[in-house]
Amino acid sequence: MAERALITGAAGFVGGRLARRLAAEGWEVHGIVRRPPGDPLVRALGAVCSAHYHDGSMESLTRLVALSRPTVVFHLAARFVADHRPTDVGPLIHDNILFGTQLLEAMRAAGTRRIVNAGSAWQHFRNAEYSPVSLYGATKKAFADLLQYFVEAHGIHAVTLELSDTYGPGDIRRKLMPMMLEAEQMKRELSMVRGELPLNFVHVDDAVSAFIVAAKRLLANQVAGHEVYAVRSNERVAVKELFAIWEAARGTALAARWGERPYRAREVLEHWTQGAPLPGWEPRVSLAEGLRGL
Repeated sequence: MAERALITGAAGFVGGRLARRLAAEGWEVHGIVRRPPGDPLVRALGAVCSAHYHDGSMESLTRLVALSRPTVVFHLAARFVADHRPTDVGPLIHDNILFGTQLLEAMRAAGTRRIVNAGSAWQHFRNAEYSPVSLYGATKKAFADLLQYFVEAHGIHAVTLELSDTYGPGDIRRKLMPMMLEAEQMKRELSMVRGELPLNFVHVDDAVSAFIVAAKRLLANQVAGHEVYAVRSNERVAVKELFAIWEAARGTALAARWGERPYRAREVLEHWTQGAPLPGWEPRVSLAEGLRGL
């Protein structure tokens, strides 16, 4: 029988790519969405999986988990805010803590015991074992702590993957790579921070592979409790080096006004090296190859 996946954040960049990859590998795929059925992303998702609308309630989520009967839950849904404002506090807590906890409770009620959770490198300011870069990073750690309770008290088996920045074709998020692609297409300069800012990028296909490797560990009963792994590239670059790699890979020199944008109060100014590597996974798409494929 085919394995059954339930993906939160299935209409997102990485979640959508994961849904398509799992479907291609023969999984029965279900996605939880909060966008209306007519949304283009939801319609596209419906071509590869069963998309289930969640109205935000505990009852709705309990019903969706029971209906889909997943052998593995992939929890990718999250709200990212680099520098929060007062109006961001409620949505960050709701989306990154409350929703995930409701999901775990729904899993407990349905007897579903395996979850792959998306953590973040933003939990490691100054390369610390734990120091949140932002309120977003703090909410990701808070959910991981709640997950630990369900592991210990209710027999959940979990793998958390702490991801560096992801990128790849079709990314519509307001992040650096899409902004660089837009600048290339529009032939305009970019307002940038100083050029020594350290970066680490994981291609979306490599990130998806990491989620699948983690799921297979769970299905093979190789995870006793809650395992946490770092998912990052072996290519550590500064932002000015990224622009040089872009020019070599794509044949286009991007103009930048270096230092025009100030650093954030808790800007990440050193590479993150903490965390154990995920057994059986390694990044395969080089940065140059990934840039050519945008």
